[in-house]
Amino acid sequence: MAKPQAPDRLAPLKDLLKSPQTPGGAWLLCGPESYLSAHYLSLLRKKVIPDPELGYFDHIRIRGSDKGAMGEDESLADRLSAAAEGLPVMNEGKLIEISEPGFIDMKATELADFCAVIARLEELPYVTVAILCAEEEFPTTVYRAEQGTAWRALEKSGMHIVPFPLQTETKLIPWCGKHLASEGIHADPGVISSMIARVGYKMTTLSGEMQKLCCYLHAHGRNTVSPEDIPHVCSAMELAGEFDLRNAIYSRDMDAILRVYRIRKNERVDARVLFYQIAGDITTLYRIKTGLADGYSKEELMKLYSMAEYPMRLAVSACAKYSAEALSRLAALCEETDVKLKSSPIDPYVPVERLLCALSGRFENAVSENA
Repeated sequence: MAKPQAPDRLAPLKDLLKSPQTPGGAWLLCGPESYLSAHYLSLLRKKVIPDPELGYFDHIRIRGSDKGAMGEDESLADRLSAAAEGLPVMNEGKLIEISEPGFIDMKATELADFCAVIARLEELPYVTVAILCAEEEFPTTVYRAEQGTAWRALEKSGMHIVPFPLQTETKLIPWCGKHLASEGIHADPGVISSMIARVGYKMTTLSGEMQKLCCYLHAHGRNTVSPEDIPHVCSAMELAGEFDLRNAIYSRDMDAILRVYRIRKNERVDARVLFYQIAGDITTLYRIKTGLADGYSKEELMKLYSMAEYPMRLAVSACAKYSAEALSRLAALCEETDVKLKSSPIDPYVPVERLLCALSGRFENAVSENA
């Protein structure tokens, strides 16, 4: 039996952008390819508000993390409902843009209230709601996300969810060719393919690297990209393997720790995901260090913590790079970081970066000197 194809979620938006009518409805643009989601948001914006100078009253922006006009108790649903009230003033339609909606952290009642407002938009055909979510705000890389509570509830309420995946090389090669041609630069498909292999598949990154290529070639009076230009001009993407962060923590190599962390952060990996990985490694080392100090053998610890011989050998070797006091302090800091991530309004990457800095031997020495 043939595998059913995923629905083309972009087609309705494309059709609406070509239609002479005001778009209307609610659109959630998301997915790992932020270049495309931002592009289609700009098209939707131009469609509803053709002249930005006449859009003051009809273009409303709401940020979920901000307080409403009535204070912090005013929900996102209430703010959206209030924004949708009233007819357009200077345009055929009204555009309400929502950023940072916070679907992941919404309580069931909050999500239900928000969906109820979305459902009522059917009675307001002149209102268009556009929501732009980064991948960490509304994960879509795994298609099972469709089974998620927020996804199902939003779609049931009438929300059009349009995820933009990373594009294939087959699609990127002609896109890059057109991008370069608009600057008067030609590149053979093979050369473009080598650029993608070096730079990666993110369209925002590719756009920046192509701009560098164009500037370089124009400065040298050329209009064709050669294979030699790619490594000379384009920056190679940095990659982090599945176990690179653990290996860096186990070796207590701060340069490697910070390098891998920077790569994962640039990939927009959620701060909480990074924290749980870091905290898990620290907890493992703390348990092994404490167990060995209490007289347990490696075999007993393997059985106690369900660890195979090789991971245990790596952990025991890593324990030698941390004092018992350092691991005890780091374990306590993990608990403190966990509380901050769950209760503090600050940027979640801040407490994670503080935890990373505490892994340094310099930090440990400073703490000892001030004790």
